[in-house]
Amino acid sequence: MNKANITGVILAGGKNSRMGSDKGMLLIEGKKIVERTIDILKPLVNEIIIISNGKNYEYLGYRVYNDIIKDRGPMGGIHTALSYTKTDKMLVISCDMPFVSEKALSVLVNESNEGEIVIPEHDDGKLEPLCAVYSISCNNKFEKLLRSCNWRMKDSLGFFNVHRIYFSGDELPKQWFMNVNTPAEYQSILQASHEYSG
Repeated sequence: MNKANITGVILAGGKNSRMGSDKGMLLIEGKKIVERTIDILKPLVNEIIIISNGKNYEYLGYRVYNDIIKDRGPMGGIHTALSYTKTDKMLVISCDMPFVSEKALSVLVNESNEGEIVIPEHDDGKLEPLCAVYSISCNNKFEKLLRSCNWRMKDSLGFFNVHRIYFSGDELPKQWFMNVNTPAEYQSILQASHEYSG
């Protein structure tokens, strides 16, 4: 997939209720998570947009969009991104994944034509819909699901042609898909960042 045909999307519209502060603004090794994510995305995509319902991300200089359909969680953010994306594909990353790997994202991008949604799968069968590639053709289905109040991400996948990319334990550092939701997890991630860089 040529990077000209793919948009990078950072989902930063969550309410952060468990963390108590904006997760994308958390510092890991002296850099905000959102800034680390931008650095990873830049080599892979044509442009970057951010989905956020606040003003915290405007300083970055990228287009920031509020959710079109409010209070619908990550699916609402994905639907909003699809509505504004001008390329055939978009590479979505949640703002709370500080160690997402360019290597893993490159695999997703390279196989992005294999399904409407191209998504990583772990050893334990866990899927990562907030670190995946979505085709612009998904938008109408997402809107219908949202308006029918069926807006849980894991339930929505059954309505699409999903291409799973399996990452085994041997090639999957545990940090790649680690995310932060609570202050305790943040402290754990700070420790992991020390181990990861060490």
